[in-house]
Amino acid sequence: MNEFDSLVSKLKKKYPMLQNFTDRTFGVEIEFFGLKYVTMPINNGIIKPYNISSRAKDGRHIVDLINDCEVSIGDDRDSWHFEKDSSVRGKGHTKCGAELISPILSGMEGLVEVFNAFQFLKSIEGIDIDASCGMHVHHGVDPKIYKCKELQQLVRIVHQYEDQFYLLIPGDRKSANTCRPMEIDVIAFLNVCEGADDDAHNCQIKNIWYSLQNRFEANGGTNARYDKTRYHGLNLHSYWYRSTIEFRYHSALLNMVDEAIQWIIFTQFLIEMSNNFIPDIYYYPEANKWLTTIYKIYMENGYGDRIKQPTTIADQSVNHIKLFN
Repeated sequence: MNEFDSLVSKLKKKYPMLQNFTDRTFGVEIEFFGLKYVTMPINNGIIKPYNISSRAKDGRHIVDLINDCEVSIGDDRDSWHFEKDSSVRGKGHTKCGAELISPILSGMEGLVEVFNAFQFLKSIEGIDIDASCGMHVHHGVDPKIYKCKELQQLVRIVHQYEDQFYLLIPGDRKSANTCRPMEIDVIAFLNVCEGADDDAHNCQIKNIWYSLQNRFEANGGTNARYDKTRYHGLNLHSYWYRSTIEFRYHSALLNMVDEAIQWIIFTQFLIEMSNNFIPDIYYYPEANKWLTTIYKIYMENGYGDRIKQPTTIADQSVNHIKLFN
């Protein structure tokens, strides 16, 4: 076992929510304001590092900070990069905000990159967040495997606990225009498709998502990146647009990095559950809010027998509230 695998093994023993974290791909978008930059039309919204005039809190030029940080910041969508975000304006900031967007990530390596990206972002002078900012998480799915049945199961779970998500997330995200609660006809969505192997790209389930009730605008087109149906906490437009499931519920974070990491793990768990991966999990009295929510989902959906008691004294008391110190 190499050094990295040994570290992963130790972390999974220490932090129960990592026990079932898979190598499914994921990505994050972190919204904020206070970055001083200019953009060119030819850059398609991407903020090139050399067009950023903000400096590090210790006075270094942004390019020097990028060279010294532990995450690769680039100028294209295949790397961590900055993009202009016109939906973000805060505390009298007159220019558009921005977002730091990841490349496709996976596994523990991906979580470490997210942690390092937050540390980098916090090192920039003037960066701040407010209620207009969110943190969005995408999880990759294969439409050849993840079809109608899986989408229905995901909607069934999320719809049942959506109000609780909003209560547990910092800020009043439920009233934000960019992460609304579900507006689809959930009953119709769960019953329109009876075939277990139906292709969600050619099914009535897609028509229910792209409906006037769900804020669909016909002139936008179902392949448009910024289709209005995307502005829900659970964004399934992303499924048909780029083969990901996007969770837009969470408020932006800067200093609560552990909260961000836990949300990534929790939302991936929901994807895996909808894909019929429902593993045995251990019960810990000191469980954090997201693991406690998983216990609730298990108990109320017939999986209570899969919540096990730890078998050793060492396992009975673990500190899994913090992922990174």
